[in-house]
Amino acid sequence: MGTAINMNRLEMLPTEYLERMKSLFVSEYDDFINSYEDEPLKALRFNPLKVREETVIKLINEWGLKRVPWCQDGYYYGGDIRPGLSPYHAAGVFYIQEPSAMITAEEADIGPDDLVLDLCAAPGGKSTQAAVKAGILISNEPIPKRARILSSNIERLGLSNVIVTSAYPEELAVLMPETFDRIIVDAPCSGEGMMRKDETAIAEWSAANVQKCVLRQAGILDNAAVMLKPGGKLIYSTCTFEECENEDQVRDFCQRHEEFELLKSERILPHKDPGEGHFCAVLIKNEDDKSIRTKMSGISAELSDIAEKLRRGGIHVLRAGVQKGTLEKDKRGREYYVPSHAEAMAKSFDRDDGNKINITSMDICLRYLKGESIRCEGPDKEGIDMSSAREGWMTVYYDGYPLGNGKLTGTVIKNHFPKGLRLM
Repeated sequence: MGTAINMNRLEMLPTEYLERMKSLFVSEYDDFINSYEDEPLKALRFNPLKVREETVIKLINEWGLKRVPWCQDGYYYGGDIRPGLSPYHAAGVFYIQEPSAMITAEEADIGPDDLVLDLCAAPGGKSTQAAVKAGILISNEPIPKRARILSSNIERLGLSNVIVTSAYPEELAVLMPETFDRIIVDAPCSGEGMMRKDETAIAEWSAANVQKCVLRQAGILDNAAVMLKPGGKLIYSTCTFEECENEDQVRDFCQRHEEFELLKSERILPHKDPGEGHFCAVLIKNEDDKSIRTKMSGISAELSDIAEKLRRGGIHVLRAGVQKGTLEKDKRGREYYVPSHAEAMAKSFDRDDGNKINITSMDICLRYLKGESIRCEGPDKEGIDMSSAREGWMTVYYDGYPLGNGKLTGTVIKNHFPKGLRLM
Protein backbone atom coordinates (compact mmCIF):
# COMPACT_ATOMS: atom_id res chain seq x y z
CA MET A 1 0.00 0.00 0.00
CA GLY A 2 2.70 2.52 1.06
CA THR A 3 4.91 1.81 -1.97
CA ALA A 4 1.99 2.30 -4.35
CA ILE A 5 1.23 5.64 -2.76
CA ASN A 6 4.84 6.77 -3.05
CA MET A 7 5.09 5.63 -6.67
CA ASN A 8 2.01 7.72 -7.41
CA ARG A 9 3.68 10.65 -5.67
CA LEU A 10 6.77 10.14 -7.85
CA GLU A 11 4.57 10.55 -10.90
CA MET A 12 3.31 13.85 -9.46
CA LEU A 13 6.76 15.45 -9.30
CA PRO A 14 7.12 18.44 -11.69
CA THR A 15 9.31 17.81 -14.74
CA GLU A 16 11.31 20.98 -14.13
CA TYR A 17 12.01 19.87 -10.57
CA LEU A 18 13.30 16.50 -11.80
CA GLU A 19 15.59 18.20 -14.31
CA ARG A 20 17.03 20.41 -11.57
CA MET A 21 17.66 17.34 -9.39
CA LYS A 22 19.44 15.60 -12.28
CA SER A 23 21.81 18.55 -12.52
CA LEU A 24 22.32 18.57 -8.76
CA PHE A 25 22.82 14.87 -8.03
CA VAL A 26 24.32 13.73 -11.39
CA SER A 27 25.54 10.16 -10.82
CA GLU A 28 23.48 9.86 -7.63
CA TYR A 29 20.25 10.84 -9.36
CA ASP A 30 18.90 7.29 -9.79
CA ASP A 31 19.50 6.52 -6.13
CA PHE A 32 17.85 9.81 -5.19
CA ILE A 33 14.77 9.25 -7.30
CA ASN A 34 14.44 5.65 -6.11
CA SER A 35 14.25 6.93 -2.54
CA TYR A 36 10.72 8.13 -3.34
CA GLU A 37 9.66 4.48 -3.34
CA ASP A 38 10.54 4.25 0.36
CA GLU A 39 8.19 5.13 3.19
CA PRO A 40 8.95 8.47 4.88
CA LEU A 41 10.59 7.97 8.25
CA LYS A 42 8.77 9.13 11.39
CA ALA A 43 10.29 10.01 14.72
CA LEU A 44 9.70 11.44 18.16
CA ARG A 45 12.02 13.26 20.54
CA PHE A 46 11.79 12.73 24.28
CA ASN A 47 11.56 15.80 26.51
CA PRO A 48 14.50 15.50 28.95
CA LEU A 49 12.88 17.98 31.34
CA LYS A 50 10.05 15.53 32.00
CA VAL A 51 10.72 11.98 30.88
CA ARG A 52 11.98 9.33 33.28
CA GLU A 53 14.41 6.68 32.08
CA GLU A 54 11.91 3.94 32.90
CA THR A 55 9.39 5.52 30.52
CA VAL A 56 11.95 5.74 27.72
CA ILE A 57 12.80 2.05 28.17
CA LYS A 58 9.10 1.13 28.32
CA LEU A 59 8.26 2.92 25.06
CA ILE A 60 11.39 1.64 23.28
CA ASN A 61 10.21 -1.87 24.03
CA GLU A 62 6.50 -1.34 23.37
CA TRP A 63 6.89 0.70 20.18
CA GLY A 64 10.13 -0.75 18.82
CA LEU A 65 11.88 2.62 18.84
CA LYS A 66 15.30 3.06 17.18
CA ARG A 67 17.73 5.88 17.94
CA VAL A 68 18.10 8.83 15.54
CA PRO A 69 21.90 8.99 15.02
CA TRP A 70 22.27 12.77 15.23
CA CYS A 71 19.97 13.37 18.23
CA GLN A 72 20.44 11.80 21.65
CA ASP A 73 16.75 12.08 22.54
CA GLY A 74 15.36 11.23 19.08
CA TYR A 75 13.86 7.85 18.12
CA TYR A 76 12.30 6.45 14.95
CA TYR A 77 8.95 4.70 15.13
CA GLY A 78 7.01 2.89 12.44
CA GLY A 79 4.22 0.52 11.60
CA ASP A 80 0.83 1.31 13.10
CA ILE A 81 2.24 3.20 16.09
CA ARG A 82 0.37 6.48 16.68
CA PRO A 83 2.24 8.35 19.43
CA GLY A 84 0.01 11.42 19.07
CA LEU A 85 -2.86 9.49 20.68
CA SER A 86 -0.79 8.42 23.68
CA PRO A 87 -1.37 10.09 27.07
CA TYR A 88 2.40 10.59 27.19
CA HIS A 89 2.09 12.94 24.20
CA ALA A 90 -0.61 14.97 25.95
CA ALA A 91 1.65 15.08 29.01
CA GLY A 92 4.55 16.58 27.04
CA VAL A 93 6.80 13.57 27.50
CA PHE A 94 7.82 13.70 23.83
CA TYR A 95 7.47 15.79 20.68
CA ILE A 96 6.73 14.23 17.29
CA GLN A 97 9.27 15.59 14.81
CA GLU A 98 10.71 14.76 11.41
CA PRO A 99 14.05 13.10 12.23
CA SER A 100 16.23 15.20 9.91
CA ALA A 101 14.92 18.41 11.50
CA MET A 102 16.39 17.35 14.85
CA ILE A 103 19.90 18.16 13.65
CA THR A 104 19.48 21.95 13.67
CA ALA A 105 19.14 22.53 17.41
CA GLU A 106 21.75 19.85 18.08
CA GLU A 107 24.28 21.81 16.01
CA ALA A 108 23.50 25.07 17.83
CA ASP A 109 25.86 24.31 20.74
CA ILE A 110 23.50 25.98 23.23
CA GLY A 111 24.61 26.53 26.83
CA PRO A 112 22.57 27.10 30.01
CA ASP A 113 23.44 30.82 30.15
CA ASP A 114 22.66 31.52 26.49
CA LEU A 115 19.96 33.86 25.28
CA VAL A 116 18.60 32.19 22.15
CA LEU A 117 16.27 33.32 19.35
CA ASP A 118 14.37 30.91 17.12
CA LEU A 119 13.32 33.31 14.41
CA CYS A 120 10.90 31.17 12.32
CA ALA A 121 9.76 28.76 15.00
CA ALA A 122 6.32 27.23 14.30
CA PRO A 123 5.22 24.58 14.96
CA GLY A 124 7.93 24.34 17.61
CA GLY A 125 10.14 21.31 17.03
CA LYS A 126 13.41 23.20 17.07
CA SER A 127 12.27 25.57 19.83
CA THR A 128 11.23 22.81 22.20
CA GLN A 129 14.57 21.12 21.51
CA ALA A 130 16.60 24.30 22.04
CA ALA A 131 14.73 25.48 25.13
CA VAL A 132 15.83 22.56 27.31
CA LYS A 133 19.45 23.66 26.83
CA ALA A 134 19.05 27.45 26.86
CA GLY A 135 18.89 30.06 29.58
CA ILE A 136 16.10 31.96 27.85
CA LEU A 137 14.60 31.30 24.43
CA ILE A 138 12.57 33.74 22.38
CA SER A 139 10.50 31.59 20.06
CA ASN A 140 9.11 33.72 17.24
CA GLU A 141 6.60 33.03 14.49
CA PRO A 142 5.40 35.90 12.25
CA ILE A 143 2.09 34.28 11.22
CA PRO A 144 -0.41 34.64 14.12
CA LYS A 145 -2.27 31.37 13.56
CA ARG A 146 0.97 29.40 13.46
CA ALA A 147 2.24 31.33 16.50
CA ARG A 148 -0.75 30.07 18.51
CA ILE A 149 0.12 26.47 17.59
CA LEU A 150 3.71 27.16 18.60
CA SER A 151 2.59 28.57 21.94
CA SER A 152 0.45 25.49 22.60
CA ASN A 153 3.39 23.15 21.98
CA ILE A 154 5.63 25.18 24.28
CA GLU A 155 2.92 24.92 26.95
CA ARG A 156 2.45 21.15 26.48
CA LEU A 157 6.13 20.45 27.07
CA GLY A 158 6.03 22.48 30.29
CA LEU A 159 8.76 24.94 29.27
CA SER A 160 9.14 27.85 31.67
CA ASN A 161 12.07 29.72 30.06
CA VAL A 162 10.41 30.62 26.74
CA ILE A 163 8.91 33.86 25.43
CA VAL A 164 6.65 33.27 22.42
CA THR A 165 6.31 36.22 20.05
CA SER A 166 4.67 36.92 16.72
CA ALA A 167 6.66 39.49 14.76
CA TYR A 168 8.56 39.92 11.52
CA PRO A 169 12.35 39.69 11.76
CA GLU A 170 12.87 43.34 10.94
CA GLU A 171 10.60 44.36 13.85
CA LEU A 172 12.70 42.36 16.30
CA ALA A 173 15.97 43.61 14.79
CA VAL A 174 15.07 47.22 15.57
CA LEU A 175 14.55 46.40 19.25
CA MET A 176 17.28 43.83 19.86
CA PRO A 177 20.57 44.58 18.09
CA GLU A 178 23.53 42.39 19.17
CA THR A 179 21.39 40.69 21.82
CA PHE A 180 21.51 36.93 21.27
CA ASP A 181 24.16 34.29 21.86
CA ARG A 182 22.51 31.90 19.39
CA ILE A 183 20.02 32.50 16.60
CA ILE A 184 18.26 29.67 14.78
CA VAL A 185 16.89 30.47 11.33
CA ASP A 186 14.92 27.50 10.06
CA ALA A 187 14.03 29.45 6.96
CA PRO A 188 10.88 29.27 4.86
CA CYS A 189 11.97 27.32 1.79
CA SER A 190 10.74 25.52 -1.30
CA GLY A 191 10.20 22.38 0.78
CA GLU A 192 11.67 19.89 -1.68
CA GLY A 193 12.97 17.71 1.13
CA MET A 194 9.40 17.10 2.30
CA MET A 195 8.00 15.94 -1.05
CA ARG A 196 8.24 12.27 -0.13
CA LYS A 197 5.85 12.80 2.78
CA ASP A 198 3.83 15.87 1.84
CA GLU A 199 1.83 16.30 -1.37
CA THR A 200 1.35 19.99 -0.58
CA ALA A 201 5.08 20.52 -1.02
CA ILE A 202 4.77 19.04 -4.52
CA ALA A 203 1.72 21.13 -5.43
CA GLU A 204 3.33 24.39 -4.30
CA TRP A 205 6.70 23.86 -5.97
CA SER A 206 7.81 26.08 -8.86
CA ALA A 207 11.10 27.57 -10.02
CA ALA A 208 9.60 31.01 -9.38
CA ASN A 209 8.80 30.05 -5.80
CA VAL A 210 12.37 28.88 -5.31
CA GLN A 211 13.59 32.36 -6.23
CA LYS A 212 11.04 33.98 -3.92
CA CYS A 213 12.35 31.82 -1.11
CA VAL A 214 15.95 32.86 -1.86
CA LEU A 215 15.03 36.54 -1.51
CA ARG A 216 12.98 35.95 1.65
CA GLN A 217 15.76 33.89 3.25
CA ALA A 218 18.35 36.58 2.52
CA GLY A 219 16.22 39.22 4.25
CA ILE A 220 15.70 37.02 7.32
CA LEU A 221 19.42 36.28 7.56
CA ASP A 222 20.33 39.97 7.27
CA ASN A 223 18.07 40.76 10.22
CA ALA A 224 19.49 37.84 12.18
CA ALA A 225 22.98 39.25 11.60
CA VAL A 226 21.92 42.48 13.30
CA MET A 227 20.60 40.67 16.39
CA LEU A 228 23.50 38.28 17.00
CA LYS A 229 26.17 39.20 19.55
CA PRO A 230 29.81 39.23 18.46
CA GLY A 231 31.09 35.74 19.21
CA GLY A 232 27.59 34.31 18.79
CA LYS A 233 26.51 31.57 16.42
CA LEU A 234 23.90 31.63 13.67
CA ILE A 235 22.37 28.29 12.71
CA TYR A 236 20.70 28.33 9.30
CA SER A 237 18.62 25.41 8.05
CA THR A 238 16.19 24.48 5.30
CA CYS A 239 14.34 21.39 4.12
CA THR A 240 15.22 21.84 0.44
CA PHE A 241 17.85 20.45 -1.93
CA GLU A 242 18.38 23.70 -3.87
CA GLU A 243 21.96 24.99 -3.69
CA CYS A 244 20.68 28.53 -4.22
CA GLU A 245 18.75 28.21 -0.94
CA ASN A 246 21.54 26.38 0.87
CA GLU A 247 25.28 26.65 0.11
CA ASP A 248 24.89 29.63 -2.24
CA GLN A 249 22.67 31.44 0.26
CA VAL A 250 25.28 31.01 2.99
CA ARG A 251 28.12 32.09 0.66
CA ASP A 252 26.26 35.24 -0.40
CA PHE A 253 25.42 36.04 3.23
CA CYS A 254 29.10 35.83 4.25
CA GLN A 255 30.02 38.12 1.36
CA ARG A 256 27.50 40.70 2.58
CA HIS A 257 28.58 40.27 6.20
CA GLU A 258 32.34 39.88 6.36
CA GLU A 259 32.26 39.55 10.14
CA PHE A 260 30.67 36.10 9.71
CA GLU A 261 32.55 32.87 9.10
CA LEU A 262 31.14 29.50 8.10
CA LEU A 263 32.12 26.84 10.66
CA LYS A 264 30.39 23.85 9.11
CA SER A 265 27.52 22.76 6.90
CA GLU A 266 25.78 19.45 6.49
CA ARG A 267 23.17 17.88 4.25
CA ILE A 268 20.86 15.00 5.12
CA LEU A 269 19.77 13.24 1.91
CA PRO A 270 17.00 10.62 1.73
CA HIS A 271 19.01 8.28 -0.51
CA LYS A 272 21.97 8.34 1.90
CA ASP A 273 20.61 9.05 5.37
CA PRO A 274 17.66 7.84 7.48
CA GLY A 275 15.52 10.95 7.09
CA GLU A 276 14.02 13.47 4.69
CA GLY A 277 15.97 16.23 2.95
CA HIS A 278 17.61 18.80 5.23
CA PHE A 279 20.44 21.35 5.16
CA CYS A 280 22.12 22.93 8.17
CA ALA A 281 24.94 25.49 8.39
CA VAL A 282 26.63 26.95 11.47
CA LEU A 283 28.19 30.42 11.24
CA ILE A 284 30.02 32.49 13.85
CA LYS A 285 30.05 36.27 14.16
CA ASN A 286 33.64 37.18 14.83
CA GLU A 287 34.48 39.45 17.75
CA ASP A 288 36.61 42.57 17.58
CA ASP A 289 38.63 44.23 20.32
CA LYS A 290 35.64 46.29 21.46
CA SER A 291 33.25 43.38 21.78
CA ILE A 292 31.92 42.68 25.26
CA ARG A 293 30.09 39.42 25.85
CA THR A 294 27.66 39.34 28.74
CA LYS A 295 25.94 36.39 30.36
CA MET A 296 22.61 36.29 32.09
CA SER A 297 22.00 36.39 35.82
CA GLY A 298 18.58 35.93 37.39
CA ILE A 299 16.89 34.18 34.50
CA SER A 300 13.30 34.58 35.76
CA ALA A 301 13.68 38.31 36.34
CA GLU A 302 15.45 38.78 33.04
CA LEU A 303 12.73 36.88 31.18
CA SER A 304 10.11 39.31 32.53
CA ASP A 305 12.28 42.30 31.62
CA ILE A 306 12.78 41.03 28.05
CA ALA A 307 9.07 40.35 27.62
CA GLU A 308 8.21 43.84 28.86
CA LYS A 309 10.75 45.41 26.49
CA LEU A 310 9.19 43.52 23.60
CA ARG A 311 5.68 44.62 24.54
CA ARG A 312 6.74 48.26 24.85
CA GLY A 313 8.26 47.96 21.39
CA GLY A 314 4.94 46.85 19.93
CA ILE A 315 5.77 43.15 19.66
CA HIS A 316 2.93 40.70 20.22
CA VAL A 317 3.96 38.48 23.14
CA LEU A 318 1.77 35.38 23.34
CA ARG A 319 3.40 34.01 26.49
CA ALA A 320 6.35 34.77 28.73
CA GLY A 321 7.37 31.87 30.92
CA VAL A 322 4.50 29.98 32.55
CA GLN A 323 1.15 31.66 31.97
CA LYS A 324 -0.56 32.28 35.30
CA GLY A 325 -4.14 31.51 36.21
CA THR A 326 -6.89 34.01 36.84
CA LEU A 327 -8.73 35.50 39.84
CA GLU A 328 -12.49 35.06 39.57
CA LYS A 329 -15.46 35.79 41.81
CA ASP A 330 -18.24 33.52 43.04
CA LYS A 331 -21.91 34.52 43.40
CA ARG A 332 -21.15 36.11 46.74
CA GLY A 333 -18.37 38.23 45.29
CA ARG A 334 -15.58 36.23 46.93
CA GLU A 335 -12.39 35.90 44.91
CA TYR A 336 -10.88 32.53 44.10
CA TYR A 337 -7.94 31.45 41.97
CA VAL A 338 -8.39 29.35 38.82
CA PRO A 339 -5.07 27.71 37.84
CA SER A 340 -3.98 27.75 34.20
CA HIS A 341 -3.31 24.71 32.05
CA ALA A 342 0.27 25.99 31.64
CA GLU A 343 0.81 25.92 35.41
CA ALA A 344 -0.27 22.29 35.51
CA MET A 345 1.96 21.30 32.59
CA ALA A 346 5.03 22.93 34.17
CA LYS A 347 4.70 20.86 37.36
CA SER A 348 6.59 17.78 38.43
CA PHE A 349 4.85 15.08 40.45
CA ASP A 350 7.78 14.59 42.80
CA ARG A 351 8.06 18.31 43.55
CA ASP A 352 4.32 19.02 43.67
CA ASP A 353 3.25 19.31 47.31
CA GLY A 354 -0.19 20.60 46.36
CA ASN A 355 -3.56 19.01 45.71
CA LYS A 356 -3.18 16.27 43.11
CA ILE A 357 -4.23 12.84 41.88
CA ASN A 358 -2.28 10.31 39.86
CA ILE A 359 -4.21 8.24 37.32
CA THR A 360 -2.84 4.73 36.90
CA SER A 361 -5.53 3.40 34.55
CA MET A 362 -5.17 4.00 30.80
CA ASP A 363 -8.96 3.86 30.38
CA ILE A 364 -9.58 6.56 32.98
CA CYS A 365 -6.77 8.67 31.51
CA LEU A 366 -8.25 8.55 28.01
CA ARG A 367 -11.65 9.48 29.39
CA TYR A 368 -10.08 12.48 31.11
CA LEU A 369 -8.40 13.53 27.84
CA LYS A 370 -11.79 13.35 26.14
CA GLY A 371 -13.20 15.80 28.69
CA GLU A 372 -15.13 13.41 30.93
CA SER A 373 -15.46 13.89 34.68
CA ILE A 374 -13.79 11.35 36.95
CA ARG A 375 -15.66 9.50 39.69
CA CYS A 376 -13.52 8.63 42.68
CA GLU A 377 -15.72 5.74 43.77
CA GLY A 378 -16.81 2.39 42.40
CA PRO A 379 -14.64 0.73 39.71
CA ASP A 380 -12.73 3.94 38.93
CA LYS A 381 -11.35 4.13 42.47
CA GLU A 382 -8.82 1.38 41.76
CA GLY A 383 -7.33 3.34 38.86
CA ILE A 384 -6.61 6.58 40.75
CA ASP A 385 -4.15 7.37 43.53
CA MET A 386 -6.07 9.78 45.78
CA SER A 387 -3.54 9.88 48.63
CA SER A 388 -2.69 13.56 47.99
CA ALA A 389 -6.21 14.66 47.07
CA ARG A 390 -8.56 17.05 48.81
CA GLU A 391 -11.54 19.09 47.68
CA GLY A 392 -10.96 21.98 45.29
CA TRP A 393 -8.66 22.63 42.36
CA MET A 394 -6.04 19.98 41.71
CA THR A 395 -3.43 18.84 39.20
CA VAL A 396 -4.29 15.65 37.32
CA TYR A 397 -1.34 13.33 36.58
CA TYR A 398 -1.00 10.12 34.58
CA ASP A 399 1.84 7.81 35.58
CA GLY A 400 3.41 10.77 37.37
CA TYR A 401 3.22 13.13 34.36
CA PRO A 402 0.95 16.22 34.40
CA LEU A 403 -2.08 16.28 32.11
CA GLY A 404 -4.03 19.32 33.31
CA ASN A 405 -6.43 20.50 36.01
CA GLY A 406 -9.54 19.20 37.71
CA LYS A 407 -11.77 20.25 40.58
CA LEU A 408 -12.87 17.76 43.22
CA THR A 409 -16.32 18.16 44.73
CA GLY A 410 -17.50 15.25 46.84
CA THR A 411 -16.55 12.13 44.90
CA VAL A 412 -16.43 13.71 41.42
CA ILE A 413 -13.49 15.46 39.76
CA LYS A 414 -14.85 17.95 37.25
CA ASN A 415 -12.76 17.99 34.09
CA HIS A 416 -10.85 21.18 33.21
CA PHE A 417 -8.67 19.80 30.43
CA PRO A 418 -8.80 22.49 27.67
CA LYS A 419 -11.61 21.84 25.18
CA GLY A 420 -9.44 22.58 22.17
CA LEU A 421 -6.98 19.83 23.16
CA ARG A 422 -9.44 17.07 23.92
CA LEU A 423 -9.33 13.74 22.10
CA MET A 424 -12.21 13.08 19.75
